Amino acid sequence: MLKIIIGSFVLSASLFAVDLQSDGVEVNYKNSKDELKNIVIKREKKDECKNVNFDPKTVYGGEHQAADSVDANCKRAFVTYMGKIAPMKFSPKVETYGEVEVLEFIEKAKTDKNMMLVDSRTENWFFHETIPSAINIPYVYMKQSQYPDEFKEYLEILGVKITGDKYDFKNAKEILLFCNGAWCGQSPESMKALIAIGYPEEKLKWYRGGMQSWLSLGLTTVKP
Repeated sequence: MLKIIIGSFVLSASLFAVDLQSDGVEVNYKNSKDELKNIVIKREKKDECKNVNFDPKTVYGGEHQAADSVDANCKRAFVTYMGKIAPMKFSPKVETYGEVEVLEFIEKAKTDKNMMLVDSRTENWFFHETIPSAINIPYVYMKQSQYPDEFKEYLEILGVKITGDKYDFKNAKEILLFCNGAWCGQSPESMKALIAIGYPEEKLKWYRGGMQSWLSLGLTTVKP
C-alpha cells in the first residue's frame, strides 16, 4: 500500500510540474515606479524556434555558440565567468532547487505568505533583470556589523523579530534564495549570514542555477 501511495504522489507531482511549464504561473511584481504589474512565468516557445534542428552542429556551433543559421530569437549568450563553482549542496539541511521546483515554490507562495522568493543580488543586478515575484534582499545587508539598519529592516521582512541582541525565529519565513549562477557567491553569503544568527536551516532553500540557468531555459524574467 505504501509503495502505491508513494508512486501516486510522485506521478501527481510530476504532472503538476508539467502543467506549470506549459500553462505558466501568474504572479504580481512591482516595477521601478512602484506600480503593481501582472505577468505569467512560463517557458517561452517562440514559433521560429520550434523547427531548430537539435544536433551538435546547431547547438554547439563554432566556439560553442549556436550555428549562424539559428534565428537570433532562439539563442542565449552568457559570459563564461571565473567565479568559484559552488557544490550542489550548501548544507545537509538546505534543500537545493532546480527550475521545476522554483516554479512550484512560486505557485505555492501565491497563497502562502510564509513563503518568499529572494533575489540575493545587489540592486544593480536586480533592477537589470530578475525572476518575477522575487523580493530583493541584497546579501551585503545581511552583514550586521556593516549595515545595522538595513540588517534589521530586512530581517523583519523575513519574519524575524529582534529584541535587543536576541532573535525570535518563530514566524521566520520559508525562503528560496538565488543569485546569478552556480559560480555566484551572493546567495551563499546570505545563507551563511542567516545561519550564523540562528535562522532555521530547514526554512532555507537554494536555487543554485540562478539567473544563468533560468535564462538558458527561456523562462520569463522582468526588469523591475
